[in-house]
Amino acid sequence: MKNLLLLALSTLLFTTKSIACSCAPTTIDESFFDSKAVLLIEVESLTAVRENDKEYGRIKYLEATFRTIESFKEAEEDIKVLRTYSNCGLELYPSQKYLVFIPNKSSVENYVSHCDGSFHYLPQLEYSQSRLDQVREHAHNKPL
Repeated sequence: MKNLLLLALSTLLFTTKSIACSCAPTTIDESFFDSKAVLLIEVESLTAVRENDKEYGRIKYLEATFRTIESFKEAEEDIKVLRTYSNCGLELYPSQKYLVFIPNKSSVENYVSHCDGSFHYLPQLEYSQSRLDQVREHAHNKPL
C-alpha cells in the first residue's frame, strides 16, 4: 500500500512539473517581430511585487532593474524595469546577463519569458553564444 501511495504521489509531482510551462518555440524572426525591444542586459536588482489585476485577480511577479549591455531593437518608450512570473518566466538573478525579447503585448507590462525567446545568457556555453550571434546578425540585416 505504501508503495502504491508513493507511486501516485511521485507521478502527480512529476506530471505537474512537466506540464507547468508549455509554449511553442519561436524563431529569431518571430521573436523580433513580436517584441517592442530586444536587449542584452545585466540584472542589477530584484523586487517582489504583488498587485491586483482586473482581469487576472491577484498576481505576484519579480521586477528587475537592469543595465543595457547591447540593444538590438529599441522600444519607443524607455524601459526601466522588466517583470517575470510563472514557470515560463525567466529566472532572474542580480549580476547575471540575459538576452530579452520584451513582447509588444502582455498581461504584465515588460514581461520576459522563455516563450518569447528570452534566455539566460552564459557566454561560456556554445548554444548561448550562437543564439546571441544569430540575434546580432538578424539586427544588422533587418530591412529598412
